[in-house]
Amino acid sequence: MALVGNIQDFGLSDFLYLVDRGYKTGCLHLNRENEMAILFFEKGKLTYAALCHDEKLTDFLVQAEKLTPEQAGALTQAYERSGRNLPMTQVLLKEDLLPQEELQRTLQTHVEEEVVYSLFGWPEGAFRFEHGQKPEFESPILPTPLSIENLIMEGVRRIDEWGRIRDRIPSTDLVARFVDQPGEKAKGVKLAPEEWRVFARINGKDTMASIAKNTNLSEFDVCRIMYGFATAGLVDIIKKPTAAQLAQGAQDQPKLRRSLVSRIINRIQTM
Repeated sequence: MALVGNIQDFGLSDFLYLVDRGYKTGCLHLNRENEMAILFFEKGKLTYAALCHDEKLTDFLVQAEKLTPEQAGALTQAYERSGRNLPMTQVLLKEDLLPQEELQRTLQTHVEEEVVYSLFGWPEGAFRFEHGQKPEFESPILPTPLSIENLIMEGVRRIDEWGRIRDRIPSTDLVARFVDQPGEKAKGVKLAPEEWRVFARINGKDTMASIAKNTNLSEFDVCRIMYGFATAGLVDIIKKPTAAQLAQGAQDQPKLRRSLVSRIINRIQTM
């Protein structure tokens, strides 16, 4: 018999803790309005998670630019030759089309950043746990299942951090633009590599969501970094400019941006 309920009454972290401690195998189905998600577990560890039911390993890896379409076709043929008796991830590794470490890192980032951590922000949603249900062999199954304990701790931390970030960045449709003069709070700012990636994308017109997509960072990480920039007095968070506003400032924008970014970088480095 399936276990059913609502995460408003029985939180996701509580359910994951139950799966972990109970050494459970099966699939957790989550639904709210027009959104849905599935999480598969094997003996208490997460093996696969997605926001749709028909995700295939070949499609995912081509989209992630980890395989070419030709390599994806070769993988499909090898999978057919195997008799479909093994997960496609195992066939991929046997065919040596991608190192296991890179495959694990790519799938783990997708599962954690784009699926699991986003679910911790759901205030409500119906759930159903089907005991013993396993993913299709063509799904992007993780070579090494993930520990539930780490997912719970990081998910809860992000809920708390999101609460603070949302006060200043309530939507990923907002835009960041450089301030004319960085404030004293910018003193001593040192940017990590991922922060430089976000910094370089600030142009006063690209949204947080767009920057996340173009930098291959999660929306959470981009908003967290932008929150830090805003707190340090480097940027203002504004609504996305209209087409007319963009057209009006387009002529002077390249020169202004180069000058402004140079001043900000020099100011940070010399403080």
